Amino acid sequence: MGIVSRYFESINESFAQGFFESIERSKFYRFARGYELFFEKCDLPEYKGEKLYPNGKALGKECMVRPHYNSTYEIDHKGLRQKCEKEYCDLIDKDMDDIVYPPTQHNVGGFGWVHSFPNYARIEKEGFNAYKKRIENLPEGDFRDGLLCLISGINKLRERCVEKLRASGADPELIAALERVPFEPARTLYEAVVCRNFVYYLDFCDDVGRLDADFIEYYKGEDIVELLREFFRNVDINSGWSCALGPDYNDLTIQVLRACHGMRRPLVELRITPDMPEEIWNEAIASIKCGGGSPSLYNEELYQKALAEKFPYIPKEDLMRFNGGGCTETMLAGISRVGSLDAGINTAFVLRETITEALASCTSYGAFYEKLFAKLDEAVTDTLELLETIYRQRISNIPHPMRTLLVDDCIDNGKDFNAGGARYNWSVINFAGTINVIDSLLAIRYLIYDKKQYTPDEFVKLLDAEDEEFYNELKKCPKYGIDDENADELASEFSDRLFSLLEGRKPVFGDCFLPASIQFTTYISKGKAVGPTPDGRHCGDPLCDSLAPIHGNDKKGPTAMLGSVTSLELSRALGTPILNISLSPEHIDTSLKPLVQSYFQKGGMQMQVNCVSRADMIDALHHPERHSNLIVRTGGYSEYFNSLSLEMKKSIIDRTVQI
Repeated sequence: MGIVSRYFESINESFAQGFFESIERSKFYRFARGYELFFEKCDLPEYKGEKLYPNGKALGKECMVRPHYNSTYEIDHKGLRQKCEKEYCDLIDKDMDDIVYPPTQHNVGGFGWVHSFPNYARIEKEGFNAYKKRIENLPEGDFRDGLLCLISGINKLRERCVEKLRASGADPELIAALERVPFEPARTLYEAVVCRNFVYYLDFCDDVGRLDADFIEYYKGEDIVELLREFFRNVDINSGWSCALGPDYNDLTIQVLRACHGMRRPLVELRITPDMPEEIWNEAIASIKCGGGSPSLYNEELYQKALAEKFPYIPKEDLMRFNGGGCTETMLAGISRVGSLDAGINTAFVLRETITEALASCTSYGAFYEKLFAKLDEAVTDTLELLETIYRQRISNIPHPMRTLLVDDCIDNGKDFNAGGARYNWSVINFAGTINVIDSLLAIRYLIYDKKQYTPDEFVKLLDAEDEEFYNELKKCPKYGIDDENADELASEFSDRLFSLLEGRKPVFGDCFLPASIQFTTYISKGKAVGPTPDGRHCGDPLCDSLAPIHGNDKKGPTAMLGSVTSLELSRALGTPILNISLSPEHIDTSLKPLVQSYFQKGGMQMQVNCVSRADMIDALHHPERHSNLIVRTGGYSEYFNSLSLEMKKSIIDRTVQI
């Protein structure tokens, strides 16, 4: 052990200690050794009689350098500077923290972010001892040695957990389960849940997986709602992410839906088929009425059709592992690496640039439209070039040993997760501001080129001045969201061409880029850099809420609104096209099912429902202490209302209540 490693050992920074222990070896091995020492030494949570362990916050929060699911590790730079001598902080900055994220307007929803799923089902079925045998058959070298370090560290963590539980007088059933899993196959449903909880912490609390599909082989009629709620509390306290249910519905589908009542996380995704049983509908509606925002609803037939067309070489059994990860980016659980969200294109920002630079000189709507798409194509090209830089830095500098262990087929391919080792690889690119652009194009075409009410130059000057009378004229223009034939025709053509900008482009490794529209809270912040736009936005106002109409424009009811949404080429946005809809609690029992079925029959892909009364949200705005557990759906995930920014709270309150 060198002087640097000994220094980090002396200040109880075990991950950094392991990383700097053998600086002559590859970064894959060094990170894996960091994990091993971290698992040997990190603080374990207090046991308070739970049926699952570990519990509470992710392991090692006392450490300034610790593992993380997205980036292999995370650093508390402020804490590290206070704890660590400058020369050693500088070594971490130089040798470990060396990935660069170039500044760009086009990072809506993330830049180089990677959610994923362990192959929970395989680990529960085979155990890590079987994984160890596969690793031992690999060629000698740092890849093999690193994975063996990781397996060793996981086993030491498991042994430490068992010792902690024994010393705490824990439930013997829990102790017996952790004496077995995750190294030996789970034999019972309880052991499978214990195993999943343990592996969830190994992956540092990202996505949960396909619970009903994976657990059903262990099911013997048990009621595990309370056990699942305990697991979900662990997910919630760590702001964890997603799990999918169906389409092979079973008794555990119902139990998961009951367990998520009033829960902020995980984000439960229900894959809906035309013949989904009534009892599943009833449980889904009951859960949504609890106000947690789960489950969100997915058109199973259309997703499977679109996936099969996009990936004709992927076997059906693999496509059936569809599960939105993170905020709901399209993945195949346990067998894919998906950049999610890898980058975002702020289409409203590009529109505003094009208006400033080109509108005054355009003699026709078609000329302006082509200039806009030339700028959009340039923005996509520039953004993907920056993303390529990030990918290459990760391949060289930021391997991910834990995900390499947990996601198929990295071990068998002998390749790191961050270098294309998974069975399937693609990237999700987030398009924001799409509806702002559609409504803006409608106004430009209508006022300048159809009615000739303004010259292009006059239009630009009045828009820049945010002239009140001019804004009143903008309100009279055709709008997306009211099932207007001309507006929806433009929306269809624009969205088809926009999403096609990614066709034929490929990441550094992997199959393709998938378009998406998942803005969650970023439509607030990303609007701040955008000047006034002809949809009626003022400078700095929020962008559109994913693919829903601009707030207040959807005045003709839910059928008309959904008709406009389905005019978009939604299946092209296979990364997932988010639709937020607000329904009143008193009407959801009778309205939700026919609304969803109609929407999906017309081509809708995804819907997520807020079922919280406006009165409660307004009261929470003024009296937050009365509503500490009020949960709302944003644009891809659920969040405590009190934790949102004031602008976001007002934006959610302003959503049209459809029924």
